Amino acid sequence: MANISCQIDLTQPMGPQGPFDVIVHKLSDVIVEAEHDSQSQELLANFQSFVSVNPSTVLLDPLPAMTRLLDRFASYRIMSKLHNSLRDWRVCSPSYLEIQSADDLSSVQQAVTTLSFPLICKTRVAHGSLSHEMCLIFSGEGLADVRAPCVLQSFVNHGAVLHKVFVVGEKHFCVERPSLKNFPPGPCDRNTIFFNSHHVSKPESNSALTALDEQTPLLPPPSSEAVAALVKELRLQLGMALFGVDIIINIHTHTLTVIDINIFP
Repeated sequence: MANISCQIDLTQPMGPQGPFDVIVHKLSDVIVEAEHDSQSQELLANFQSFVSVNPSTVLLDPLPAMTRLLDRFASYRIMSKLHNSLRDWRVCSPSYLEIQSADDLSSVQQAVTTLSFPLICKTRVAHGSLSHEMCLIFSGEGLADVRAPCVLQSFVNHGAVLHKVFVVGEKHFCVERPSLKNFPPGPCDRNTIFFNSHHVSKPESNSALTALDEQTPLLPPPSSEAVAALVKELRLQLGMALFGVDIIINIHTHTLTVIDINIFP
């Protein structure tokens, strides 16, 4: 029998459109909008209702798992535990701080003593065009540019190379992309740099922020065994079959460093 695929119309009852053996979805827009939009809430509720009464339908991926990855507070908590579970593979993630609301900003000066400048600031919601708007903060004075809710993450020099790992079930694929250049560690009087990560890390990107000095040594690629161990651990932690991981190699320690986890594009 030939395989038949169809596009589901979420505005209509799903039952008559089925039956479905597998549903591959990217409901990230609906999940994010459901926090403040009643129509999206209804679409999501109808979808969840169908899934609950059709347990034999394989869902790629479960909504609760996707929801976690759309929240950097949740995904970074997962990342922070990788150092323990993957200690033998020298896998880690940078130190970070959650800024929940504007009220937290009054005490952020004291809290960032657990981090190291420069800091990279990212929005809490890991989806949509705004999620790619980031900034590099170089001093305590630069913290005035922080807009809550967000995460502050210690910037790790990595030779302007980003490794994007795409996970599809038990298989994974790794591609190299341009990334931010190295910056001197420690606070300095440099102004905050605002940038869009899409403009920096696309394959065809040509940004001054990715330009390295000629004498900067090339870093070794990530160990394939370490990447495989990382993917295996994240599949277990996330309960997902389709996701992406952004990793860099620390120029000083050569440690494999996880800086983001994303729903699969």
